[in-house]
Amino acid sequence: MRAVIYNLFLHTLVAPLLAAYYLPQVIFRGKYRRSWRGKFGRLPQDLTPDLLPRPRVWLHAVSVGEVVALSPLLNALKKLLPTASFVISTGTETGQDKARDLMIGVDGFLYLPLDFPAFVNPVVDRISPDLFVMIETELWPNLIRSLKRRGAAIALANGRISDRSFPRYRKLRGFFAPTLQSIDLFLMSSELDASRIEQLNVPAARIRVTGNTKFDAALEETPREAEERMRELLGIEPGTRTLVAGSTHPGEYETVLAAYEELTKNFPDLVLILVPRHVEKTPLILSFMEERGMKAPFLRSAADRGEKRDGRNVVIVDRTGELFQVFSLATVVFMGGSLVPRGGQNILEPAAWGKVVLFGPSMEDFRDARDTLVLTGSGIEVRGMEDLARQVSELLNHPEKNVELGRRGRDELLNHRGSARKTAQLLAELIPARTRIMCPSAGSLTK
Repeated sequence: MRAVIYNLFLHTLVAPLLAAYYLPQVIFRGKYRRSWRGKFGRLPQDLTPDLLPRPRVWLHAVSVGEVVALSPLLNALKKLLPTASFVISTGTETGQDKARDLMIGVDGFLYLPLDFPAFVNPVVDRISPDLFVMIETELWPNLIRSLKRRGAAIALANGRISDRSFPRYRKLRGFFAPTLQSIDLFLMSSELDASRIEQLNVPAARIRVTGNTKFDAALEETPREAEERMRELLGIEPGTRTLVAGSTHPGEYETVLAAYEELTKNFPDLVLILVPRHVEKTPLILSFMEERGMKAPFLRSAADRGEKRDGRNVVIVDRTGELFQVFSLATVVFMGGSLVPRGGQNILEPAAWGKVVLFGPSMEDFRDARDTLVLTGSGIEVRGMEDLARQVSELLNHPEKNVELGRRGRDELLNHRGSARKTAQLLAELIPARTRIMCPSAGSLTK
């Protein structure tokens, strides 16, 4: 009965809204042109699941952050299951681009179909996975029902239930009960997440706490060549005091720029590198700077045309996929999505470079990372423009303290390594016995 009501809701209410949103975006703005066919259940031409050997493992990561977390887990699984085939799905085009860039030796990539039976069932039937793993908490009832019908083992990895979403899940736990009952293993990021999923009537025997693979992902590579490339592109000399404001949202651009103007009174050579969460918001930042009478910034895209920064001390990175490399240039980092109620962004990436990270009070989606860095002093909460300017000023005035705190944060990340390996071992044990024979190493390495 729940399935009938859910699908009736999808077809009568959700479908018209999706059509009203997506069609103009595809036709008039050119967005989603690479992904819309996949959303409607079309597999890419270069993916032929029928030819893939077993066991087949399907891993899903919705967007860039989840893809980054998936990368070390995929590497660990490939070591445990050397003869398995792996396909990766994403929900966004930026996530797909990141996956194709990060993940070597994968058998295919696809976009996750919208959760309508007509789109989901043919894809599940074609791929016919032995194991399906979703990164973080994405519950699609029709997808999970179809996978279970096909006999796939299903797992949730890096499981999180945020402070914001937990009340909603708890109210709807009756509706989600069949979906949760179909999931064989819940690998949760923390004890709190484990407690919350258990409160949704998941049996404790199906729950394990394995930590967050984002700790592993952040430490996978901090290549010096990436730092050198960014220095050359943006014209940032070693030793230049630089404030990087990463993944900033509307409502934060103004705060960061106002704090920067205040800081330049005492640090006139301070460089600000502002990285908007969505590059299409760059015109808003330019408009705000013009209203304040600020000098025009240097755009990262101009570097591709051979332009130089030429003394412009505000840089806007209007390119996607480069934030991790930009962190390497920072003296201090402010991480956005936190001064506005967005739940925060991944503060582990700058910490992996040994940087002190400032963030606002809205860090619900990254509370484990926040708590880890706050305990070492390498994560500092700020409440607004004046607090941001004061904390940055303190760190700039005490460079030795700044370096030491950043080192402590990176050392603490190193202490948290191993989540990907533990998660992979438990996932390998889910491979059905009929296909485990084809991967003899899985049994021996998971004992």
